[in-house]
Parts: sequence; C-alpha cells; structure tokens
Amino acid sequence: MRKIITLFLLLSIVPCVFAGDAVDENELFGDPDGGIEPRQEATADAAGLEKTTRLSGEITSAVIHSEVNASTSSQLAAYVLGNLFLDVRLKNDIKAMVNLEASYIGSSKTTLVNIREFFFDFNIRRKAYFRTGKQVLQWGRCYFWNPTDLLNVEKKSFVQKIGYREGAYGIKAHIPFGTQYNIYGFIDTGNAQESRDAAVAGKFEFLAGNTEMAFAGWGKRGFPAALGYDLSTRMFGIDTLAEVSASPGDISPGMREDANTLYLNRSGEWTSKAAVSLGRSFDMGDINDRFSIISEFFYNQAGYDGDPFNDSATYNFAQPAVLTSAAGTLLVTSGTKKDFLLYNNLYETHYFSKYYSAIFASIRRFIITDMTLNLNYIRNLSDSSGIISAGVQYKDINDFSYSLLFNSYVGNPNREYTFSNTTLTAQLTAGISF
Repeated sequence: MRKIITLFLLLSIVPCVFAGDAVDENELFGDPDGGIEPRQEATADAAGLEKTTRLSGEITSAVIHSEVNASTSSQLAAYVLGNLFLDVRLKNDIKAMVNLEASYIGSSKTTLVNIREFFFDFNIRRKAYFRTGKQVLQWGRCYFWNPTDLLNVEKKSFVQKIGYREGAYGIKAHIPFGTQYNIYGFIDTGNAQESRDAAVAGKFEFLAGNTEMAFAGWGKRGFPAALGYDLSTRMFGIDTLAEVSASPGDISPGMREDANTLYLNRSGEWTSKAAVSLGRSFDMGDINDRFSIISEFFYNQAGYDGDPFNDSATYNFAQPAVLTSAAGTLLVTSGTKKDFLLYNNLYETHYFSKYYSAIFASIRRFIITDMTLNLNYIRNLSDSSGIISAGVQYKDINDFSYSLLFNSYVGNPNREYTFSNTTLTAQLTAGISF
C-alpha cells in the first residue's frame, strides 16, 4: 500500500516539470459516461452546406491492480484499448458516425473488437431530426441514476470506464418548437424479432420559467408500460435535477421467497423509482468554478431490503438455473440467495437495493493547469456497503493523458460492493488522442 501511495504522489508531481505554461482545459475528460454525444448534436448552420470526412481516435494503455480479501496473491490486468471515430458530414446536415473499439488483453493474448456506435442523421427541412442506427441516448436528467431511462443497454459506470458505452439500436426522432418545446421519440428494435416486439418511448419537454421539465412514456409488448417525469432547475444557487418513473408492475424480474423455495417473480403492483441530484460549483482563488460537488439520492421500490448476499441458507430453486461452460451444461436446483441472483442474472450494480446515495467532487487545475482531482463515494444505504474512489486525471495540449485512480470497497463481507472479495483496486492509464 505504501508503494501505491508513493506512486500516486510521484505521478501528481511529474506533470509540474513537463507542463510549462499549458493552456487551461475547461473540461478534462468532460463526459463522465465515456460517450461521444457532444460531437453528435445536430446543428443548422453553414456547416450543413459543406461535405467533410474526419477520422480521429484514442489509444489508452491500462494497468489495473486488485487486492483480494482472503487471498495470498493480488490480481493484475493489463491491456490496451483503442477507439477509431469516423465522422462524415454531407450537405443538408446529413451526418454519419462510427465508433469502432478494439482491445488487446496481454495475459490471455485476446483481441476484442466492437462497434460501440454506428448511426447516421438526417432531417426533414430542418423541422424534424432523425438518427438511425446504434447510438448512446441522452435520456434522463440526473447525473448518475436515471430511473426514466429504459432505453440505453449500458448504464453509467461509477468506477471510471476505460472505453465507451454500448449503444442501443433503433431510430430516434426530435421535433423542436423553438426554444420552448421539444418532442422526442425512440423506436428500440435491438431485441425485436417481429415489428410488434419493438419498444417505443416518447418524451415531451418544455420550459416553464427557469425550469425545464419533461413527461415521458415507454411501452413494449409483454411488459407493463412505464411513465416518467423529470425536471431541471436552479434554486438558491444550487443546480437541482430530479426524475421519477412508475409502472403497474415490475419490468425486470426479481427474486421471491416462499416456503424455502426461490422463484423468479414479476410483481403486478405499481412500482416506482426516483432520483434527486443537487450540485454546485465554487470559485477557488481567482479560478471560476474550480471546485464542484454533486450529491445524489436514489430510491428503488423494487430493490431488496437488507443484505440477501449474506444469507448462507440453502434454498430450493423453483426453476433450475442453467449454467453453461466449456465443460458443458449444468442444471442447478438449489443454492443460496446469492447463487440464485447471480445464476439468473438478477443482479444489476447500483440498482440492486432500495436506497442509495452518492457524492461526486472534483477540483480543476489541481496542482497544475491540466490536472483534475476527483473524489467520489457511493453507498448502498440498505446494506451499508460502498465504494470510495479517488484519483487524478491529466491531459496536456499535445493530447497526451494519464490518470491514476484508487477504488476502495468498504463494508461488511457479503454485501453488494464486497461480495466479490475485492478490497482495493489501483487503475493506471496513459493515452493519446489524434
């Protein structure tokens, strides 16, 4: 541990020697999701009359050291990951974007290739805008938890994600009415075998004074419909975001216990989720908005109370869990609640229990101009486990970057954030953009 802390201090000081009088970067690693949405917004300016093709990319080398509880040895993962972005812009604001991601894992000599996003934009007389293909959607208002987002296939990651989020497949529509009203729609065909299996979502967004709010709906055959509401405003100098969703039944299955038997279950009762986010930035010295802090609370009515991972009793499974491996297929008919949850893919990180809270803090121009310090904490209030995350990120004017991040998993054993037995991870990355 002492060696890790020493490495942290050295990496924080080294840029002071090489950075010189680098220009100020307003946002370092500005998109916490790892998405590329800022490059994709449709505009109706002179650029719509030009035809351009742009190729850019990123290469990141990562080393992750993990300390495992009750283990005599630590774990090490080392890999390199690259993203290649193709941005094509034609006349009349017709655009296309491809985000190709490839990684090489040194220990297993494995190469993985994935298309994270692949879409094109078009419009009808600049009155209605469409995007079709694989895309990461901006759906939901809060910083981390988005209970109204039933569209994106990959949720936001609390621990810094290396690479980009997976996109959902479908077609999105946006009809603006000046600056007062917006109508959004999305047809999700990602898992549809027939046209009637596609999920459909819509949102009506409007401005009321200094408050922006929206009503949303989602529907899919065989699932209860969901309704949503979100708002964004500023009160007493605090940025306030909130969103809530409700449905007449569970959209995702859960675990139900009855007479020492565990069942896959979807409740037919109304269930809701809600998130509230409060944020503010503060000036430090002569630097505007240098320190920022966001606190967020999440309520999940369908989540579990207590700590089911800590239940060591053996239960019968009403329906055998099917496990597939290189050795063949295995049917599991009994086990603990932890086994049942994991075997049936019922565990979803940060959405497992009823109550959560999180704090995200950052200091720009930390030590030097091009460095940012991040201090984050997430806590499962139902089982009292959490993750403390602290690290620095640096990027200079030559598009070279590095980051060093520590994640400590705290709480009693067999809770949400401790059941994997990982106690500490140190993540070091270095990369270039071109």
